[in-house]
Amino acid sequence: MSVLAVNGGEPVRDKAFPSWPSLDPKDLELFESIYKSKVWGVGGSHVPEFANSFAEFQGAKYGVCVNSGTTALYLALKAADVGPGDEVITTAYTFQATVVAIMMTHGIPVFVDTAPDSFLIDASKIEEAITERTKAIIPVHIAGYPADMDSILDIAERHNLRVIEDCAQAHGAEWRGKGVGSWGDFGCFSFQSSKNLCAGEGGIVLMNDRQLYERLFSLHNCGRTAPDAEYGNIEPFGANFRMTEWQAGILLSRLTRLESETNHRHMNMRWLDGWFGEIPGIKVTTLDPRATRGGSHGYKAIFDSEEFEDISRETFIKAMRAEGIPLGYWYSTPMFRSEFLESNTFGEKLDFSDTNCPETEKICQSGLALGQNVLMGTEEDMEDIVKAAIKIRRNVGELKEG
Repeated sequence: MSVLAVNGGEPVRDKAFPSWPSLDPKDLELFESIYKSKVWGVGGSHVPEFANSFAEFQGAKYGVCVNSGTTALYLALKAADVGPGDEVITTAYTFQATVVAIMMTHGIPVFVDTAPDSFLIDASKIEEAITERTKAIIPVHIAGYPADMDSILDIAERHNLRVIEDCAQAHGAEWRGKGVGSWGDFGCFSFQSSKNLCAGEGGIVLMNDRQLYERLFSLHNCGRTAPDAEYGNIEPFGANFRMTEWQAGILLSRLTRLESETNHRHMNMRWLDGWFGEIPGIKVTTLDPRATRGGSHGYKAIFDSEEFEDISRETFIKAMRAEGIPLGYWYSTPMFRSEFLESNTFGEKLDFSDTNCPETEKICQSGLALGQNVLMGTEEDMEDIVKAAIKIRRNVGELKEG
């Protein structure tokens, strides 16, 4: 008689994990106040209030709210003077928005491998990728796990490069006690539906440099200067990339809960690190010791097929899901293999045949992931994850593939 749920046995759990986004009546109160104000866009107070509040939350001086995380990256690149033929170094393990933003500037992405078992860019390999055409580095804080900002900033300073942090998944994450997004020249966040802080869509760019702030503000606001401009009209070119009052209102409301939600997810992440990683065949990816808090947009681990008698990752995931655990993985293909990279936006053929990222290849084939809604669960919920994996490990013979 089968023990595993995938073969008809009793599952570890039959209840759902917390849904996302979380709801609060205060969100509706803000919506009502915006509706009654009749000021739903330009001229409202919620967008600048949120820009200032979120910048302060992450430890930056300035923030410019925009309409998406992709837009945030694009405008940061434009403000960094990235243009046709300029090279931008980034990780091979990321969502396509990181690279699309580079392509939108007519720049050329240069891919660096991930550090072993980390899912994050290998800072020790960045310097060898720098050429006379390199203009910027985009580290990506995948799943809210901060990249090695100390090394990246040191390299950028020595080579006079801009650093644009992709923090789309890293709200609340900290590096040495200070929020990510406030370390580089620009910090770019997304507020898309799945993110730790969400409004359906939206984004923000954080900065500490006043002149960069004013330039980016003009770029996002049809070339108009910031209301508190000190440098005058330094960027006459611009388009409408603005955020609405509706988005800013919900973000202000949800921002009041971000600290407690981040701490809760971080606590569960640490708990899983201690127990999930004790299972032979499951290797957890712990935070760098200098990362004082993870954003915990998701939980990452690595599956060792050999320890599970050579069943595939997909078979393991299917078995976990049958036990009531919504396990999956992040990205299954290195970004340099994406079809849209065959040519950039001004027609020049791009060739990544010499790109070699073995650690990224490994992660794409062995990575495991749990969503941030799972990390919003209770300790009992976390225990169920471990119980399910142990159950499968002990009864893996039921899953042996012919």
